[in-house]
Amino acid sequence: MTSSFQSATRKSMRTFITATAILMLLQTAIAPLSGVAAAASSSTDTNKVTTASTTTIYKTFQSMLYKKNGLPAADTYLESHIDQVTTHHATLMVLQLENARNKALTAMTDRLLVPNVQDKMIKAYKLNDSFTQLMSRTNDTSLRALLQQARDSGYRLVMLEGSLYPIMNYMAFQKYISYVKPDIKQYINIMAVETSNLAADDGALVIGYQEILNRALNQERFLNEYPKSNRLQQVKNLMNNYTLYTFYGLNNTPLFDYETNKMTANAQKGYKAVLQRNSSEDSAFLTKLEKFMDIVTEAKFEKTATVEKWLEQNVPVSDYANY
Repeated sequence: MTSSFQSATRKSMRTFITATAILMLLQTAIAPLSGVAAAASSSTDTNKVTTASTTTIYKTFQSMLYKKNGLPAADTYLESHIDQVTTHHATLMVLQLENARNKALTAMTDRLLVPNVQDKMIKAYKLNDSFTQLMSRTNDTSLRALLQQARDSGYRLVMLEGSLYPIMNYMAFQKYISYVKPDIKQYINIMAVETSNLAADDGALVIGYQEILNRALNQERFLNEYPKSNRLQQVKNLMNNYTLYTFYGLNNTPLFDYETNKMTANAQKGYKAVLQRNSSEDSAFLTKLEKFMDIVTEAKFEKTATVEKWLEQNVPVSDYANY
């Protein structure tokens, strides 16, 4: 595995820890609010804001969202009023909430990584604890208040490389999907999968090879169906990561074993199974994977010079690394 790919995967992991979705995860660019408004306005939603009440809800939400530590109150307000506004404004407010949570995540991460705070958290922590469960195990009132703020601000707790981090909790957006536009509904579902079950930890893939391909296919489907979505770039970044996972693996789980140069047996089985179940006719991703499997099959699943050349030409790391 090239040093450039190793550098890219290290950067990708740290980006996810401090910015959003997933370990791979991927530095998602926070869309400016003006861009969100433009995307929503250009949609097929023909409902117009014609009542003072809808306008009031929107303005009240914004004023709450941008107050210091205003995320929990803004979320509660949105949940109570989202059924009283148009799809256009519901989508706009949900994306603004996501942007605000992403923006505040770095500060919350820094607060939880303070050594004294980490020590207290880790002492009370049990495997797969949520913020709520961790709160129940400490009598430290200031720590409990901090954990509650993190939870209510839209984050979930994960253990990564021996430290406890907050990450975006996209399951917390599920309550809004029946009110937003179809592309944002799909986006939320994609991101909920990512943040509920991380693909990687400590430089290693921790989900199966078929799951990797299935997630990539869902991402590709989104990109094909919603080429003008406001969240196009976020999903594109995500699929870039999954493309690298598919054709290279990660440092501690390489696709080709470092010593034998042989392709991982589980990857061989998983890739073949997905290709058998799915047609590559409408999928550029599966078409590329199909060609790759032909090449490695001819090479008896060894990373030969021919295989390396094919990868360099067809899946160059520089084209998919989210620097």
